[in-house]
Amino acid sequence: MNNITIRPVDVFTPGSLPKYTYYDRDDLKLEWKLLEAIETKGFISSVSGPSKSGKTVLCESVVGKRKMLLVTGGGISAQEPFWKKLRNQIGLPMEWAQSSSKNTESQRSTSIGASVQIPMIVSGKGDLGSTISQSVGTTELRNYTGPDGVELLNYITSQGYTIVVDDFHYISKDVQKSLAEQFKEAARAGATIVVVSVSHRSDQAIRANPDLRGRVVSIDIPYWKREELKIIAEKGFPYLNINISPSLIENLTAESVSSPQLMQALCLQLCREKNIEEKLKLARTIDFNAEEAKALFKNTTSLANCQTAFDIIKTGPKPRGSERKTYSLSNGISGDIYYVILKALAHGEPLLSLPYATIKDRVEQIVPHDPPRGVGIIQAVQQMHKSVNAKLGEDRVLDWDEEKEIMNINDPYFLYYLRWAI
Repeated sequence: MNNITIRPVDVFTPGSLPKYTYYDRDDLKLEWKLLEAIETKGFISSVSGPSKSGKTVLCESVVGKRKMLLVTGGGISAQEPFWKKLRNQIGLPMEWAQSSSKNTESQRSTSIGASVQIPMIVSGKGDLGSTISQSVGTTELRNYTGPDGVELLNYITSQGYTIVVDDFHYISKDVQKSLAEQFKEAARAGATIVVVSVSHRSDQAIRANPDLRGRVVSIDIPYWKREELKIIAEKGFPYLNINISPSLIENLTAESVSSPQLMQALCLQLCREKNIEEKLKLARTIDFNAEEAKALFKNTTSLANCQTAFDIIKTGPKPRGSERKTYSLSNGISGDIYYVILKALAHGEPLLSLPYATIKDRVEQIVPHDPPRGVGIIQAVQQMHKSVNAKLGEDRVLDWDEEKEIMNINDPYFLYYLRWAI
């Protein structure tokens, strides 16, 4: 008899690959497409989709955690930090010691394979060559500057790994260009490389190096539909002997902002709200009234804390001259134009992409008397975009597309936070 205790944290896993609630969206053939792309020699695979839509989970499912070498693009403004991250992932040393004396000095290197030289590594293929000195002098630590570029990519491939570069769009453009060129050369030599980015930056690798056009296989992960998000609840709760009313599932999917991770978090929080710590011995039907549902949604913001991003965007630039105009919202609260726009993003149906016209309509709905004018709204969203880029680093929760006049909310958790925490 199987006596394993199943807990809500085992069933609903917003931060890792789900075991009980994984849904491969079979009609989209995403796993099959990525597997085909990875197996196509000489090509780079590009996986794109909204933030928190399951891009990394897809890679883990297809490649497998043990054979996936994951490196993130956040904070990469030069090549060396990128190669350092890769060397660290594969277990190459970060520094090495050099001893000097009046008699002899020593250096040590390992030859791995036909052409890859990996200093200080003794577990690879090929012959180990070394010279040893007797030192009576000083020993100094030096930063390890061992292999990078195509040489490192080829070595990693020889160890059977697939390289997954998450958040490629966060890497600075000049570094993207150089990396894209080296990815192309390594792919031609047999390296398996996957770049992951958000939907509206899905062509970033090709834009960085147009010569990659025709050498990149693109797999786009669309927003999750509500009927797909329902499956997470419908698969998960029976493992805990819980029956959930259809109306509550509808409520959960509506507030999950097209994100399977957020849906996982809401289902987990629901169990916590009801003090369910493990599978129930007897089946139980659960429903929430309006006040309980509100408490559930508010409490889930603890898993989506975006206070810093909110404060930076809400503060805006330092006012010049007179203080900013204050507007009276329909809920009785007052705020300046930055606060008004943030409330407008949270108002009504949760949307991750909002054209200027939609933002303006929402502003007029929540500020019924003397709302901000169009020019003021445009200037404010432009400034919000600048603040995010300048102060939030890789945590770019929103992005104003000047050409299309569309506000993209890159992180569903930020929109959720706007809806339930402010």
